Amino acid sequence: MLAERLDPALEPEIVGRFRGGCGRTAWAGALPLMEAERLHQIADRFEELRVLVLGDAILDRYVWGDVDRISPEAPVPVVSVTRESTMLGGAANVAWNLASLGAQVEFFSVVGEDPSARELERLLSETKVDSSFVTVDPARPTTVKTRIIARAQQLVRFDRESETEISPKAADVLLESLRARAPRAAAAILQDYGKGLLSDAVIRRSMEILSGAGVPVFVDPKASHWSRFAGAELVKPNLREAQELVGRRVVDAAGLESLGREVLDRTGARTIAITRGAAGMDLFHRDGPSEHFPARALAVGEATGAGDTAIATLTLARAAGGTWPEAAELANAAAAAVVSVPGTAAVTRDELLAQFGVQP
Repeated sequence: MLAERLDPALEPEIVGRFRGGCGRTAWAGALPLMEAERLHQIADRFEELRVLVLGDAILDRYVWGDVDRISPEAPVPVVSVTRESTMLGGAANVAWNLASLGAQVEFFSVVGEDPSARELERLLSETKVDSSFVTVDPARPTTVKTRIIARAQQLVRFDRESETEISPKAADVLLESLRARAPRAAAAILQDYGKGLLSDAVIRRSMEILSGAGVPVFVDPKASHWSRFAGAELVKPNLREAQELVGRRVVDAAGLESLGREVLDRTGARTIAITRGAAGMDLFHRDGPSEHFPARALAVGEATGAGDTAIATLTLARAAGGTWPEAAELANAAAAAVVSVPGTAAVTRDELLAQFGVQP
């Protein structure tokens, strides 16, 4: 449930004991409930924290409708459109989740000079994310993912995007802004969707800037940049990404432990969080034993963006003084809340507390 849709290649031996029910459902064993006082100690600090988010901005567009016939022109359904909506996606969704939880958020990204960029800026403003540091590059489009959905079923998705690296000029503007804002930050998130912003050079320079300012860095990576995150507080791949990094599949608990340790070595991060869909999250620490946190049981409406919610919540909880187990429990709960609704979504502080039966 956390992070991404359940990888269909997962071996039954790993996830079998967490499964139950049928259809698209998130399964879990019982989670220990955090005490209300401790939850408030952590969550009440969220609004004090300033978090920087550097990554690929995506505009998620949804076209909703009904299907009651097949086209006479081709064997495809005819969608009768009833409405359209747009939401923040990619790194912008991470920023939205942070702001929804109460944090002060500064967003660093690159967009095109087009109507989609203006729509993205409007949404960021509405969610109280500071988009002053979003750079416009007329030579590239704003990334837009459009999903056609009929009767709660996604029929097709089409993307408008460029995966080429951003220009050196755009990179310099972003990094100088990051350098200026880093001293005031409690944490930073590097969110890579492979759309050209987080090149090797940008990652290296941003890690240097943030490390020099004493800012803990939390990373949601793409496989091509693993070695650039040495010293990061956390790197959070899903199971598929971790397996691709080391070049082998995991079929049992011993293999998962070995996988986590190897990812730790290859990235140089202090902690690795491997998210495994319905099987939950596993933390691997450089200076301690691994820990498993089962997913929370909840019917899944749409898993898009759950990983963005997870990295946002992990980051805020740690920056607010939470332990790793506390941060993982909060991230599981936040992800459970957002996957219960269709489309990308964000969880509020009060909704997060409600997941534990705690009053705001």
